[in-house]
Amino acid sequence: MRRFLSLILATTACSTPVLAGDAKIVLDTWDAAWLGDGKAGYVHTVTKELERDGKKVFHTTMELRLNVKRFDGAIQMAMDTGSIDTPDGKVLAVFMRQYLGKDKQLQVDGVVAGKQINLTLDGKQPLKPAPWNDEVLGLHKQQTIFKDRKIKPGDRFAYFSFEPSINLVLKTEVVAKGHREVEIKGKGKKRLLLVETIPDKVEFRSGDKVDKIQLPVSQTWLDDDLEPVKSEVEIPGLGQIVMYRTTKADALAPGPPANATDLGFSQLVKLKNRILQPYDTTGAVYRISIQNDDNVATTFSTDGRQEVKNVKGNAFELHVKAKRGPGTGAEKAPADEFTQSSYFITSDDAKVKELARTAVGLEADAWRKALRIERWVHDNMRFANHEALATADHVARTLQGDCTEYAMLTAAMCRAQGIPSRTAIGLIYADVKEAPCFAFHMWTEVWAKGEWIALDATLGKGYVGATHLKITDHSWHDERTMTPIFPVIRVVGRVSIDVLRAEN
Repeated sequence: MRRFLSLILATTACSTPVLAGDAKIVLDTWDAAWLGDGKAGYVHTVTKELERDGKKVFHTTMELRLNVKRFDGAIQMAMDTGSIDTPDGKVLAVFMRQYLGKDKQLQVDGVVAGKQINLTLDGKQPLKPAPWNDEVLGLHKQQTIFKDRKIKPGDRFAYFSFEPSINLVLKTEVVAKGHREVEIKGKGKKRLLLVETIPDKVEFRSGDKVDKIQLPVSQTWLDDDLEPVKSEVEIPGLGQIVMYRTTKADALAPGPPANATDLGFSQLVKLKNRILQPYDTTGAVYRISIQNDDNVATTFSTDGRQEVKNVKGNAFELHVKAKRGPGTGAEKAPADEFTQSSYFITSDDAKVKELARTAVGLEADAWRKALRIERWVHDNMRFANHEALATADHVARTLQGDCTEYAMLTAAMCRAQGIPSRTAIGLIYADVKEAPCFAFHMWTEVWAKGEWIALDATLGKGYVGATHLKITDHSWHDERTMTPIFPVIRVVGRVSIDVLRAEN
């Protein structure tokens, strides 16, 4: 169930390695997914027993399909991950393919080698190995862990798993709470054993600081045979996803459409008052509250544009000012990671370079080059919601996407012209359905004359006002997953904002 977290950040699909030999299916389960009062999709888990190098192995694939609303439209999110294990649960390999945009995919395969797992991108490019723990349980053993341990009320234990979407080994605590009377859709109430699974916080870099994110806690109800009957998990911005163990026919059968929260609108932060001419604001002060966070002062960035002040309990003031171009900054020059091509910010791509040359023309000044690139992206891209998080080389050829694609292409074109760049991730003021709010947003920052300056190609104004609130920034160096966006999870569905002052 924890893998539903990745569904919020990406649309994915998977292909699995081909192993020789006849396959024997040893596990084949289907779960119907419900959002609110409607059927939203399914989870299909299948384990096949195969021969590999003369030895028996288990090849397990978990397929997730979820239909959700996004700004009044319907999209399907999907994620397939898997592992190849020995009969006792020792992992030999993992696999995942992630869809990043229309006709753009990212495939990651991993092979365990001692204390590390060797990773390969798109079947050919070696990646930086990830640390490995030999106690990691394979996906097959994770499906049978409650029955294998003969879990009973009061039991508590932990196990390790590998999450390929973020290339990390995670520790998860399991607590058997006891029996409960539970409503099962279409079958009335049943007395089932409640088991709670609590993953450890995930630690990762966010700009210049290290953040920890709590992944969702899931609950599972087991029958007398210790088989899952129902499970649920709360996904930030989407709501409660409830799974019911069922047959293939029932899981795939159409059901009442989910009258669920719109993933686009649910992540909006509603405001009491409208801000006039929001993108021309010169300064603003906000009172921000974050629920269920033990260090709210770190949820938003502090930099040359904004500062966290007056922290009291779960609330603080965020003071933001606009910067219309570089001043006389004296910050230390950025590291090479902000100038080098990376998987997402593909500044060495021939098409990206071509577009950058077209955009800057004969201009020689770095700041004015960046302004021309921002304007070119604004004028030549078409806004579309069908991309998930496409790489800049892909965007350079489609010239379509939402704010993430605008930001990635702008950053890549700047690097192609020798201008250090990064993306910023946070909130932007918007009027949606005639109601004022803050919406999640990504824009670009460039290094010019000794400081980082924000640009936003979705607006194309040559600066950003005081209604861009930054949560984090990232170079995307050596990143091939969605982890740079994880700081947003600390805020989704838990933030409230009051505008104390806004100046034009």
